[in-house]
Amino acid sequence: MLYTYSQIVSRASGALTAAALAAALNVLPDVAAAQDKINCIFPFWYGNAPIFVAQEEGYFESEGLKVTTSFDNDRANVLPAMANGSIDCTIRTIGESMSRPRQSDTTGRVIGTIDISVGADGVVAAGDVQSVADLIGKTMAGEINHPGTTLVQHALSQIGRSIEDVNIQLVATDDSAAVFEDSSVSAVATWEPMMSSIVKGTSREGAHILLSSADYEGLITDVIIVRTEDYEENPQKYAKFLRGIYRAIDLYAEDPDKFISIAAPFFDTSDDEMKEALQGMKYTSYEESVAYLPGPDGEGKLKDVLEAFNDINVTLDLQDGPLPYQPYVDGSLLQGLFDGAER
Repeated sequence: MLYTYSQIVSRASGALTAAALAAALNVLPDVAAAQDKINCIFPFWYGNAPIFVAQEEGYFESEGLKVTTSFDNDRANVLPAMANGSIDCTIRTIGESMSRPRQSDTTGRVIGTIDISVGADGVVAAGDVQSVADLIGKTMAGEINHPGTTLVQHALSQIGRSIEDVNIQLVATDDSAAVFEDSSVSAVATWEPMMSSIVKGTSREGAHILLSSADYEGLITDVIIVRTEDYEENPQKYAKFLRGIYRAIDLYAEDPDKFISIAAPFFDTSDDEMKEALQGMKYTSYEESVAYLPGPDGEGKLKDVLEAFNDINVTLDLQDGPLPYQPYVDGSLLQGLFDGAER
């Protein structure tokens, strides 16, 4: 049982035993030290919802951790803020996080995964494009570092070709529905719910989803990235952060409707819309995150993903050269994360 300070003072000579008083007093330093703080900025994406749920359900508070959050889709804003210490963490796909201006000595350490795209990202193509090989010599519109574009490069590399064999028209993803109405554009890189709405609403017959992240599960994985210097000085603060996130993901697994009802207002969307969008992604449980990051049993699934993106990003001219897996990806906090802690 937890007691307030006034209860301790008023009851110390009576109802509280010496043992209970000692236990109550031991709580006070934790309350006083409850101000471990993490400032996290990440894109407007439902995959980040566990952070809001952890806040609302008191998971961070119970750890003595205060987390502040903000949406910012522009990585050009986020990286300088992390470098100067204004923020402590961000969340991005592993491939995007590796792209320029990141170098091997840039601040940022991957300490966990939060979600995997299993169909939420992809490419919509015209009826005459039935395979990725059919894109060769044709025009695809999209952002160069969009997951759909990287999926195309990955698929082309498997047949010995490259994105250089495709005419890339650079457009904002938000404009992909309008751009696809141009018959000279054979495909667009986009994401849900826009991907499905383009297929349903376009005037072009035969439009279909050419490929999606469901074809390469794990390639489009969102990772939790923290400021290296603060992480090395205060690792347990980030262990608290991870525990809160994975407890929220546990709640989604146990009661998705409750999870969604808590999270949806933070994204200014309805429960039904959020529920539908979540069908294209999968939150990674604590156990799944352990399997993705390096640990005593091996280097983890992210090793293959990072090596794939070393090839993809260099080909797309998003990296100057390959980046090393470690220490950029660090699974040490995940080992025994819940030992002696509530889950």
